[in-house]
Amino acid sequence: MGNTMQVPVDVTEGATVLRVYGTGEAWLENYRTLLEYTQDRIRVAGKHIEVCLTGAGMRIEHYGAVDMKITGTIQKIEFG
Repeated sequence: MGNTMQVPVDVTEGATVLRVYGTGEAWLENYRTLLEYTQDRIRVAGKHIEVCLTGAGMRIEHYGAVDMKITGTIQKIEFG
């Protein structure tokens, strides 16, 4: 029996990763396109999924090539 290394799906397939810290901060990785950006809603398309964060005072604090930081009062997260 050999040891097999399991590689996360975000690395092998470019899956979108969402990390949420309480109701005030979220980090999104491996996204493709910003679809909608208002104070109430941020919608992003990933390779395989769309992510929508709804709330109040929503802002994109960091917008990089592979990740973004979203702040505000996050009230709802939807995947489509």
